[in-house]
Amino acid sequence: MANKDSIQKVLHQVNKPICDDCMKDLANLPFRPTSYQICKDLSLQGLVFRSQYTCSQCGKQKICTAKKDNGTLPEQNKQSNPVNNALDSSPPWYWEGNVQATLVEYLAIHSYLIKSVADTASRTQGKDIVASSASGRELWISVKGYPKNSANVQARHWFAGAIFDLILYHGENPNVELAIALPDNYITYLNLANRVIWLRNSMPFRIYWIDYQGNVRIE
Repeated sequence: MANKDSIQKVLHQVNKPICDDCMKDLANLPFRPTSYQICKDLSLQGLVFRSQYTCSQCGKQKICTAKKDNGTLPEQNKQSNPVNNALDSSPPWYWEGNVQATLVEYLAIHSYLIKSVADTASRTQGKDIVASSASGRELWISVKGYPKNSANVQARHWFAGAIFDLILYHGENPNVELAIALPDNYITYLNLANRVIWLRNSMPFRIYWIDYQGNVRIE
């Protein structure tokens, strides 16, 4: 059975929202990015719903997929469910860990070999993402989220930190590809990115912009 058919069969049988991690196991898929890509494609085709929701399998609030049922997602009573109330405090989409996870999925789908991923929740030291392209060239990425408090000031510090990471990476190995990953549509980051174009001319690096829907654009 094709992976797409397996996913649709699971959605029909469960008939409740399922996150990509749980879908991988239920549909016997080889990789999580396979679940992500197929579910996203089904959503773009209008065949399923895909939204931030509480997964019916693991109980975590994630991007979930559900089959269409009378034009709406299944109801969930957040007021009467203490588990859902607790999940409301889960990190937002622009949190560094979510930005990182989205980019890892994107790279895997686009034939990159993921060599290492730092645990941002525990503030693990080291490169946030190390990947290798199909040609074998390594890509080192510094990932930043967007701050909740003192946003403009803190965002400038975080952006500067990402740029400094790249300078250190370049000094460590001038032959690797460099990149930073940032949540998209925040004016502070967009303006700062324009102000370091001169640096990109002498030390080339790309910027991966991730939006709230999980889309990735490359600059």
